[in-house]
Amino acid sequence: MDELKETLQSVIDQDRIGSPVFIRVVLNMAENVDTLIHPTSELVAFSNALIPSEIRSLYTQSSNDDTQVTVMLHFVGGQMALLSTNRVDSQTDIDLMLVGNKGVIYHQTPIGRNYLSGNPPILGETGLFTDVMTQSLATGKPIKVEA
Repeated sequence: MDELKETLQSVIDQDRIGSPVFIRVVLNMAENVDTLIHPTSELVAFSNALIPSEIRSLYTQSSNDDTQVTVMLHFVGGQMALLSTNRVDSQTDIDLMLVGNKGVIYHQTPIGRNYLSGNPPILGETGLFTDVMTQSLATGKPIKVEA
């Protein structure tokens, strides 16, 4: 994910898409993980690094069988993020759309039929937003994020 973040940040820094206003990420996890909260919290940290504003609130929903966790982020500057992690039987992949005020970036890894040429995403272990996501799941409500 660090390599992807660096690539996207270089495009943002070159002002090719303008300032990011929306990001949508779908992460399909083939690895056996206990819970999808941790990989999803890494997507939150990833999105937080790309959007030039602080998170105002976070809303998390989960399937009853722990096959999907979805998070909606609202940033102080009005930007939004929609992040979803899904447990799958196939391969780990990521599908991303980053919308700026001047353009859009699309990224998918592995890439369709050329999946052998792409590298699946490698997640970090920061766990920065795990607690607030768990709180949102427990209450079923958006949680204001303290800066």
